[in-house]
Amino acid sequence: MSHNIADVQVELKAKKIKPDSPWRSAFRRLFKNKMALAGMIVLTLMFLFSFIGPYFSSHLDAKISVRNANLPPNETHWLGTDKLGRDVLLRTMEAGRVSLLVGIVAASIIVLVGGTLGAIAGYYGRFVDSVIMRLADILYAIPTLPILVALGAILSDLKFPPDKRIYLVMFIVGMIAWMSLSRLVRSQVLSLKEQEFMLANEVLGLRDRRKIFRHLLPNTVPIIIVAATLGVANSILLESTLSFLGLGVVPPTPSWGQMISAANNMIDFQNRPWLWVPPGVCILLTVVSINFIGDGLRDAFDPKQKR
Repeated sequence: MSHNIADVQVELKAKKIKPDSPWRSAFRRLFKNKMALAGMIVLTLMFLFSFIGPYFSSHLDAKISVRNANLPPNETHWLGTDKLGRDVLLRTMEAGRVSLLVGIVAASIIVLVGGTLGAIAGYYGRFVDSVIMRLADILYAIPTLPILVALGAILSDLKFPPDKRIYLVMFIVGMIAWMSLSRLVRSQVLSLKEQEFMLANEVLGLRDRRKIFRHLLPNTVPIIIVAATLGVANSILLESTLSFLGLGVVPPTPSWGQMISAANNMIDFQNRPWLWVPPGVCILLTVVSINFIGDGLRDAFDPKQKR
């Protein structure tokens, strides 16, 4: 009798235990990934450094002071000053805002454009699929960096306002990098639209827009999350490259790539490392941490592809 009661209690306890959802299981695997967890910590610190750090600086105005130009690190200026006497630490923080914002906005454009076009191509197929995929092939065939350099030179010739140029850089970087995500979403939609739930939607007579945006795209979210994470890193690198070449974000708006370009001669490069080492380290830490997070998300959402 006591044995039967114990069995019943075990069954009741078992019924209270709810099975893990796919999302919960994925995030549990993600947080067990030490490299991904380290990447999230570093990235969080980088956001705090860039967006909150400037408010704790004693050099909020970042005034130009020729008398304090090119000072090495000291008690007043922890990372020294640049050619115009501005505090390098404060400039690095402010530049982080710009670089991180460019990466996030450009990645959002990649997700919006690439995800939508990929879903449309996969759902409709035939002519629509051919047009979208051939457009992606054409953009793939054109090297990215030369396009950005040419567009940056055009903006410089047109004397585009510096305060608005950053928004155009975000848009350009996002619009030339959506092809990879569109192919991934397309391949996923091609398999999803043959599933039973899509056949049920067909029987219910739902509109194509509802099928795509309410049923197909939500099932591609894991792929989109991974692609968006890696897209942030790629966008930061592209913006830094453009700013280093003088074709991206222009003064007085700071960015990490633009700060590195300040050391454009051998004297600054050898004798004044505080001008280019801090932004270079920030780019390195940010991109590496984002790549670790992206790898962790990929392994968490699709354990079969884990290396």
